[in-house]
Amino acid sequence: MQDWYTAALSAQQSLSKYTPARPGDRTLIDALSPFLQTLKGTKGDLHAAVEAARVGAESTRGMKASLGRTVYVGDVGDVPDPGAVGVVKLVEGLEEGLKKNS
Repeated sequence: MQDWYTAALSAQQSLSKYTPARPGDRTLIDALSPFLQTLKGTKGDLHAAVEAARVGAESTRGMKASLGRTVYVGDVGDVPDPGAVGVVKLVEGLEEGLKKNS
């Protein structure tokens, strides 16, 4: 598992070279960053990392977008960022798949 989250953190660092998106911009980064940081900080506790991603996605509720497609859409009401929700669904699936295969 450590190799997996080390690779994921490296990928996030590479991604940051190509996008200015950071937590608080109402993008998928709001879920991805806490997921990866928690995974690293807990030495691979996937359940805690998935929960951190959920919290990150929920934090985008009502947030004004500064980057991404939501900037062009306008007022989206009190819904979380779709990209952040997508990250949560992805990591929930990863967690479920690993449980089934262990």
